[in-house]
Amino acid sequence: MAGRATVCLTPGMFAALNPALLVLPGLLALVGLFIWAARRHARQTRELLHGFAQRAGLRLQEETVLGFSSVQCLEGEQAGRAIRYRTYKTGTGKSRTTWVAVDVRARTAGGLQFELTRQGFGSKLMEIFGVKEIQVGDPTFDAAWFVRTNQPEFFAAALVPSIRARLMAEPVGRWGACYKLEQGLVQYVEQERLDSAEVIARLERQLPLLQELADVAEVFAGTK
Repeated sequence: MAGRATVCLTPGMFAALNPALLVLPGLLALVGLFIWAARRHARQTRELLHGFAQRAGLRLQEETVLGFSSVQCLEGEQAGRAIRYRTYKTGTGKSRTTWVAVDVRARTAGGLQFELTRQGFGSKLMEIFGVKEIQVGDPTFDAAWFVRTNQPEFFAAALVPSIRARLMAEPVGRWGACYKLEQGLVQYVEQERLDSAEVIARLERQLPLLQELADVAEVFAGTK
């Protein structure tokens, strides 16, 4: 009597019969890889910011969501003024944008407001929609920077050669980069993430200029 042949079906044979059976394991592997990469990046960023905070004498504010710890901001003092490095987002969905900023809090706030951005497509659009800029009387600076303020005469005089030189030394091309003063907070902002030594160094380099601009805000407050 002839024996019966036994056929053993392996997972590979099932996949050959129905390739769709590989889709779910593939998706699970992809999700697992994404989570691993995100955790690794978050850990490296946290270590980088911890090291910077210790060197600069700053305090970290952290948040944990779904097991991911992220640094929201770094705070401290410099020259007697509160300073802060932070990340924030604007917009929703596909238009959501991540920004980084370094802030210096002026000791007194007298109502002065200003914003300085590089001349470019954005400034041309603002001009089309009626946004007025001021001129400081330095042709090279006026051609390079778009300056808005609620105190034109005072701020034009306050942009002394040392401040203009610092601004002119800044490279062109950082998306959304601007300097502004709102409610006593002098800020440098750009579209970026606070997750690299290069970005941290760039923000830290802005502090002397922000301190000078904070001086301008305090002088204005003292004249009122």
